[in-house]
Amino acid sequence: MYKTNLITLIAMLIFFGCAGSKPKPLSNKDLPEWYLNPPKFEDKFVGVGDALRPQFNLSKQVATERARVEVARAVETTVNSALNDHMQASGMGAEAGATEFTESVSKSLVNTTLKGCTIEKTEIFKDRVFVMVTYDANKAREEAKAAARSEAKKEEALYNEFKARQAFDALDQAIDRIKGSSSVAPKE
Repeated sequence: MYKTNLITLIAMLIFFGCAGSKPKPLSNKDLPEWYLNPPKFEDKFVGVGDALRPQFNLSKQVATERARVEVARAVETTVNSALNDHMQASGMGAEAGATEFTESVSKSLVNTTLKGCTIEKTEIFKDRVFVMVTYDANKAREEAKAAARSEAKKEEALYNEFKARQAFDALDQAIDRIKGSSSVAPKE
């Protein structure tokens, strides 16, 4: 009896000792005031990010990258989404069984260059690093215009190359059609 109680007590201590503790959820007092409600600027995109890593430098890098991704998503995002909805019923009348399955999948892709994206604020709360970055909206517009012009130039160059090839092909065909005498010996 004594051994059984002792084994039960040891097992309970090991179980509760290994259970660990859940991390406390963040509350508003654990965050900088600008994190949940970033300031809105008329001429800038704003992004915020946070990270909690063992090394401060890594935390800062990850938080900064997350903030930049938030800005990049505001500037340009490609979204792919799918919704699958399945319903099935079997049986008759009130006793019929029904199943319903809905699946929603979405993916957003960001591929943009943020020249001049700057870190505005960096704060540390309870070992977590919070970063706010800004990106000038006018620079974003200029980058978009430059990208469009560059694409147009590429398209124009490809079109001009195509037209030149057509012209050379036409010239080759015209030469092949020329009939008459030549000082060059014919092919054998």
